Amino acid sequence: MRSLNAVGRLAPRWLEPAAQGWWQAARKREPDAGEPAKEAVEALDVLVHSLKESAALNLLGRFSAQDDSVRLARTHLRVERVLDENPSIRDEEIPPPVFIIGWPRTGSTALHTLLAADPASRTIPYWESFDPVPPRTGPDRRAEKLERMLAQLERISPDYHAIHPMAPDMTEECVALFMNHFRTLQFDFQYRIPGYVDWMLGQDARIAYSAYHDSLRLIHHFRPGGERFLLKDPTHLIHIETILQEWPDAKIIFTHRDPVFAISSLCSLQAHTRAIFSDDVDSIAIGEEIMAGHWPRALDAALALRERLPREQLVDIRHGDLLRDPIRTVESIYDRLGEITLGDDARAAMRRFLDEEAAKPSSVHDHSLAGFGLHPEAIRERWKGYCETFDLGSA
Repeated sequence: MRSLNAVGRLAPRWLEPAAQGWWQAARKREPDAGEPAKEAVEALDVLVHSLKESAALNLLGRFSAQDDSVRLARTHLRVERVLDENPSIRDEEIPPPVFIIGWPRTGSTALHTLLAADPASRTIPYWESFDPVPPRTGPDRRAEKLERMLAQLERISPDYHAIHPMAPDMTEECVALFMNHFRTLQFDFQYRIPGYVDWMLGQDARIAYSAYHDSLRLIHHFRPGGERFLLKDPTHLIHIETILQEWPDAKIIFTHRDPVFAISSLCSLQAHTRAIFSDDVDSIAIGEEIMAGHWPRALDAALALRERLPREQLVDIRHGDLLRDPIRTVESIYDRLGEITLGDDARAAMRRFLDEEAAKPSSVHDHSLAGFGLHPEAIRERWKGYCETFDLGSA
């Protein structure tokens, strides 16, 4: 990969991001899919401009940006086609949603996969978020296609799985459902794109969440089930107000972790991810970017909103409690939120899941604030009140 990227530096304009060309490539592969939504076209234009301006993509990054964007554009076209052909889907009700929110790296993925063991929870496996539209004819090979993509990522970045495990059948975040419309801060994990981030934060989040809601309806239409939708995405934290506008009765599980460990892990995740696509990754700059960026503001706003929510609508979960006693932690969630019952079958399924996970070889994600120019004392002082409120004295 280093040799390939070295060749790419000799031709810096080769495979330069091009929104119009990517849409043309997507339409060529989906000739009967019609036109993309204007909001998606606008978003990809802004993303491409920011990629050119500041992402410093290496050759692999340019390959990946093109390949991913054309794939996302094709999925967008298929989603729009299905919704246009079946307009009643937009009026369908989905099961009541439960959202897991919190900073990235606060145990939300572990909690999500554990709660997904309850048969009453409708979750989204990675293959379905990757491509929510089943094929019109022939066998459904969405999981196989995703398996090949993940194998390619494994070859490029063998240690990435230790940071964020992924597999086609694993319960997955909602992020891909936003990426299909090119409106998510997930792209900020992959690329250094401050212009796009500023644009996204200035947008009406209801544009993205309306498209997301339609995607959930589409998924439920083709594969109904579950008493509730169990949903998780790190960027949900930034848009809780919009979530409550779209689903006023949504239940919220708020995950908490010592900010020292959460930020250290977040910095590491962002550095590892961006290093796949760019040779210009400055760890000190990433530390400064995260501390001055949207994540601290999002947590502060979410904590203020938390005080206004009815007691039965939100439950707080600490990362340490989840590690020490996951079943008791789950019981506290069901007890607090009400209208949700932890049955014997669900409890047994969760215990089996935990036993299976414990038997698997484990990978360790080593990370430290020191490499990102940040200091534990300053971070704990910044969120002193938060740490005291939730007693976040350990990882």
